[in-house]
Amino acid sequence: MSSTTSAGRSHCQNCGEALHGPYCAACGQHDVDYHRSLWPILEDSLEGFLHVDGKFFRTVRLLFTRPGFLTQEFNAGRRAAYTQPLRLYIFASLLFFASSFFFTHSPTQVEVRQTGAATPPAAQQVQAAAPSVIGRMVERIEHVDRKELARELEHLFPTMGFFCLPLLAALILLAYAGSGRVYVEHFIFAVHLQTFYFLAALLMEITQALAQRIYAPLSGIVNFVFLLTGVWLVYRTFRAVYRQGRWRTILKMAFIGISYAIILLAGILVTTFAAALLVLDG
Repeated sequence: MSSTTSAGRSHCQNCGEALHGPYCAACGQHDVDYHRSLWPILEDSLEGFLHVDGKFFRTVRLLFTRPGFLTQEFNAGRRAAYTQPLRLYIFASLLFFASSFFFTHSPTQVEVRQTGAATPPAAQQVQAAAPSVIGRMVERIEHVDRKELARELEHLFPTMGFFCLPLLAALILLAYAGSGRVYVEHFIFAVHLQTFYFLAALLMEITQALAQRIYAPLSGIVNFVFLLTGVWLVYRTFRAVYRQGRWRTILKMAFIGISYAIILLAGILVTTFAAALLVLDG
């Protein structure tokens, strides 16, 4: 599939063997300069991204057991032994969003009727203050079928998450300005970071569901342990990749986390509004 031009190196970055063409005869890695463009990453990731093998499971294991290692290996040119970052991200995001809708409590008919019975004061104020066109749209959205809306969101949220990735990379670039790293390196770090979150959240949901069945109070303990462990692993990931001091790393993590939370909140609101309009038009 790949038509990307070779970077023209004399030796393979992955195994060190001499190159006599665009692919290494020893390990098979394509000689591509990922620092110049995002396209080679997209091209390699879309090529059979659902193919799951031993390399996939090894990559997932390293994502949890060696924070930052995969990003360091990719930036160093050692890529053949691991699943491509975007391929892993797409697989993890599909699993995460599918499971989120599976584990989310669906409102009963009584809850739906109670929710629609009275319009909250805040919503009334928005309708009063909004122009007539927006007001009519808000009124229509209030009567959207909840199941249809959830189904539409299930399709749109993965796309929303994917398009937020470049913004996360931009925040990391801003936080680590002057680090000497190019945008693509920050983008790969963002992809690994988001993939870790998807897989960790999925594992937490499954563990919580099992704990709920065994002994309900355990679910709260599981949530706390996963949260604490997740924050620690993310912190170790930042330290491993960017090699800055403890407090500088914590402050930068806080800046990136708060800023990205605002971006995601805006994305969720826009996506929910768009999904409601699609349901109404459908």
